Amino acid sequence: MSSEHQYYSIILKGCSRLVNLGQRLENTLLRGRLAIKMALDNIPSVIIYKGNVNNIIPIYKAFKSEQAAITILLDGVPPALPVSKKYRDYSSLSPELQSLLTHVPDNLWLGEAIHRIVPASFLDENGALVVSSHALYFIDKPAGDPECRWLIIPYGQINEIAELNETSLLINHQDTTGEQNDLFTLPPEVLVPLKEAITQAKASERYLIKLKTFCPGCSQVSEDFIDCAPPASYCPKCGQPYQRTIIA
Repeated sequence: MSSEHQYYSIILKGCSRLVNLGQRLENTLLRGRLAIKMALDNIPSVIIYKGNVNNIIPIYKAFKSEQAAITILLDGVPPALPVSKKYRDYSSLSPELQSLLTHVPDNLWLGEAIHRIVPASFLDENGALVVSSHALYFIDKPAGDPECRWLIIPYGQINEIAELNETSLLINHQDTTGEQNDLFTLPPEVLVPLKEAITQAKASERYLIKLKTFCPGCSQVSEDFIDCAPPASYCPKCGQPYQRTIIA
């Protein structure tokens, strides 16, 4: 049974063009430049807390234009949990992976479920591939660096997942510079199960947000994913402001 929500929160996980994103957010958020900069400088961070759903479309478009990785939470923000509490098979991971994952900020997983974690290599760096409900993550921590780093490939940007051989997985996706082909090296026993986990997570579409749009003047109702929802704030027929809710 579906439910409807009047408010939402947004967690920003990553963006390669933070300056551009900051400029867009200054035009859409009722917040000062310094507050926005501080939030962007502390990713992963809460950008919107209990925002009004009627304002979600222009804000969402600002993030999408810069291909930012976000999660949209219904209502408020729950307590952040470490990956050890979110991933049921955490105890079966190698000590090396567990040590790496302790350096990941807990906020990175807000609004997401973790389906699978495996060891992987990318651009000659060893790390972990994490399949979540919203994106594919590669996490590593180069020698001498005090903090880990992460590459995020949101499912909405993935075009193709291909096995090149028994240890190589190619992810074709779009980023701010265009089409990319990222090659990950994996233990042969995990490659096929990992590809299936990514495919299933992408197909489940948990990363998509569905809006219900109601016009109190015409009494017309529509339900659309946020990318296809009516972009205007007012009904073109009667001029009444739309009332929107998020459908979960």
